[in-house]
This record gives sequence, C-alpha cells and structure tokens, in this order.
Amino acid sequence: MSAFEYYTKNGINEDSVNRKRKNHGQQCQSKNKKKLKKIPVKITKNEKGIENPKKPKSQALNNIYNNLKDSFKTGQKLLEWLIHPISIDDFMKNHWEKNILHVPRNSSNYFSQLFSLTELDTILRENNLQYGTNVDITSYTDNVRETHNPVGRAHPHVVWDYFNNECSVRLLNPQLFAPEIYKFMANLQEYFGSLVGCNVYLTPPFSQGFAPHYDDIEAFVVQVDGEKHWRVYKPRSGFETLPRTSSRNFHQDEIGEPILDVILRPGDFLYMPRGYIHQADTLFTETHSLHLTFSSYQQNSMYDFLQVVVNNSLNNAVKNDVSYRYGLPIGYQHFGGLCESEKPLPRTVQRQKFENQINQLITNLKKHMDLDHAIDMFSLKNYYTNSLPPSICNDELLRTVANGTKMLPNGKTTELEINLEIAEVKFIRKNCFRLVEESMLDEETDQMINEVRLYYNLDNSKQLHSNECQFVVIPDEMGLFVKKLFNIYPSFIKVSDLCSDNEQAMQLVNDLWERGLLITSKDITTLST
Repeated sequence: MSAFEYYTKNGINEDSVNRKRKNHGQQCQSKNKKKLKKIPVKITKNEKGIENPKKPKSQALNNIYNNLKDSFKTGQKLLEWLIHPISIDDFMKNHWEKNILHVPRNSSNYFSQLFSLTELDTILRENNLQYGTNVDITSYTDNVRETHNPVGRAHPHVVWDYFNNECSVRLLNPQLFAPEIYKFMANLQEYFGSLVGCNVYLTPPFSQGFAPHYDDIEAFVVQVDGEKHWRVYKPRSGFETLPRTSSRNFHQDEIGEPILDVILRPGDFLYMPRGYIHQADTLFTETHSLHLTFSSYQQNSMYDFLQVVVNNSLNNAVKNDVSYRYGLPIGYQHFGGLCESEKPLPRTVQRQKFENQINQLITNLKKHMDLDHAIDMFSLKNYYTNSLPPSICNDELLRTVANGTKMLPNGKTTELEINLEIAEVKFIRKNCFRLVEESMLDEETDQMINEVRLYYNLDNSKQLHSNECQFVVIPDEMGLFVKKLFNIYPSFIKVSDLCSDNEQAMQLVNDLWERGLLITSKDITTLST
C-alpha cells in the first residue's frame, strides 16, 4: 500500500494533520525565537511501562558475526542481510547505482540489534556530545530548512525539549558511541572496500527535519522504530545522475512527482543511489521515527580513480620521455582561447600543429600508465586513511597480541612465553592491509630509493576522515613472505612453513604479530614452550 493509499483509506489530509498539530500544541520555532516547553520524555519505557526493555537480538546477524573466517565474505553476508530476500546478484544488476530498492518486512525486530531509542538517550546522558560535531537539531517547515544548534554540549534535557517542539535529532558518527553500529560498519566496509558511514535520525510526530535533496553517497536506510513517510524522485537530469557532491535544498515545485511514495515501518529497508532526490516526514503517521542511514561509495567513482591514474602516468612520463619536458611553443596563448575559438575556420597552422602535439602526448600517456601502482595509491588515499579500524570479537582477541603478557595484582607480569614458531597465522582481515612500493628520498645520499611499506588501518580512530595510516617498512628480501600472507588469506599458514628457518622472516612475523596484524588459529596461551 502506498502512502497516498494509506492516507486516503484512513481519511487523512492536510487539514486533519494541521488540526492534530494544533492539538499537539508544539510548534518548532526559529533558532532565535525558540521557546521550549518543559514536557517530560518517556522514551525509556515500552507501552506497558517497563523501563529499559532489553533489545531483542537478531540471531541471523549474530550468526554472521560468529563466522569471521573471511572478512570479505562476512561483509558480503551483511549486505545480503540488509537487502534480504533480494540476492546480491539481482541487487548489483538491477539496483546498484541504477534504481531504488524498497524491501517491506513484517518483522519489527529485524534491525533492533543495531540501535534503539533507549540507547540514544543513554548515549546523550553518558557522553559529552557537542552540537554540530555529534548532534544536529533540525526542522523543515513551510519550505524552510533550519538548524537550531546551540553552542556546547548536547544535554539530553535540552535535546528532548527540541524533540517535543517538533525538531528532528540527527546523531552524527554514531560509531563512536554505539558498539553494534560500529561493528556493522567495520565489517560491511570489508565488502565494499570503501568507507562506510552512518547517521541516526530521530523525528518526532507531525514533523519533517530536512528539505528535499540528493546525496553523494549510496544510501541504505533501515527503519528501527516508529514509522516514516518517504518520497523518492528520479535525478532531474543526466548531470545530476550519480553526482560527486550533494545538492542544495530543493523546493517542492522543482522536483516533480515521486517514483516511490511509501511508509517505512520497523524492519523495512530502502536503498537509494546517489542523485535520487528524497524527503521523509512523520506528518501523517502520528508517531515518531527512528532510522539509520548507512552510506558508502562517496567520491569512489571512475573519475576519482582516473585522477590518480592520469597524475601517476604524467609523473612517469615526465621522468622517462623528454617530449613531456619540452617547453610550450612561443605564442601559444594566441593559438586558442575564447576569442580565438570564435574566429572562422580553418585554424591557423600553428594551432593545428599544437593540437596534434597535445593529442600525441595524450595518446602516448597510456604507455606510461602503471595501473597496479594507481590502484595502490587510490586505495590508500580513498580507503585506508579514512576507514574504520576492524571490529575484533572476544574470540579473536584470545588469538592476538591482546592476549599476551599481563600485569598481575602482585606487581609481576605473567611468565607466559608465546612461541609463534609452532603457531598457524594469517592477516586479521582481508582489507585492512595494503602492500605498496613508494619512491622515497634517501637523506644520506640525496637519491630517490624505492621503499616497500605495509599500510594498515588497525590503529585508525573511529572518527572518520581523521587518520594518518600506519605502516611497517618491509625489507626488499622480506616482501615475498608478506605477499604469501596476502595470497594465503583466509587460510592459516604454519609459521615454520612460512619462514623456513629464516631468522629475518621470523623476526618479521614477530613484528607483525606484536602490532596486532596477525591472528593465530588457536588461543595463544597454548603457544607456550
């Protein structure tokens, strides 16, 4: 049933909504004129008045987390869980970057493990969240989108007063405070190989928090609690199809008719490619709404990748081909330009010669393309420096350096000796690492040298876009051993087979393990001599 049919069936129209809003007695005012009503918010109770109900667990989701043999497949299964019963093949063929996907479910607890109203209230009470950095207070009334953020800490009492006055609450970077959201994001990014983000949106009844707009990300909307009316519109033009930046706020008369008009209920799912205009409200549903929007593929397009490819190719060309170092011809300023382009054809001989020269240089540029290096460089820039650190479960911690030497109450440390030589190891995740060869300036010889580095995101912060990726310098003769670890994943390999009595290789394995990059097949407390 579409939202329109739902409203018609229930005799709901704009006049009835306005009457209800008037009876509701809460009008969201502008930032400078806002007068808060002191109305208690009882979001920690269910309908029977039981405080702090336990969140039902999604057994299917737990089953995915309990099988972490291959992190790429774990991320793939999380996407399958999101879009179920649609297969990934169907999704990628018919929806990904092409069309919206709406999955209604008669399963109100489907997403309940990820987040809840109670958890949002707890996060506000137990953390120093700041307006603008962690929390936004927004409204959209009479085609006007406003942000009502005060300065300083977002105290729950004030936030809920805004909520009671028909303002929406947006929680930014929830992975900093919500463990299940962080775990989901960190594992899903292993599949996409692209940063996964998330925002939490809480909307009160009879309101709308944001103007119609489109985003620069692939959006995965999961309805956790309450109901929300969504309208989605096709991109307005080819230029706005798969855009690289988000749009301004649109007016209703700019966006046409929706291609999807639906109410999302708990457990429902909606996917929107970047560029699809959307707006959501609770004007008719008479209830609040709590939903999460997961995102990916921001500035992860062929254009973004080709920028790196072309730049690297030019760097190679200028070093190896003198034709790229020749100076521009004298008077090139007069070979073209706005004024010159308006002159009648034919072009001057000098212009034609210059154009042929440029075309030839562009054609020859392909000879200097190093696709492998470009993939390494783009991955570092776009993913590894921005991504979340992996979410490590308790069972995995027992098989990493985290379960190593400990301090005892008597001031002594455990005498356990870890013998990695008898262990089986592998990288802790598939997409946490990148082996890259980079040109470096040797300060002693003032010469450029090549250095092999193993970059990893395990030490990244949970604050997105704020990392300087850590790395280990790999001696040239040790690169073979690291490549073997890459190629053997997700299988384990015996350290004795990997190192073959090579002391330097054994030292490398110890270094990688002590940084937390390797995981053993068994609890490391059994690896004692």
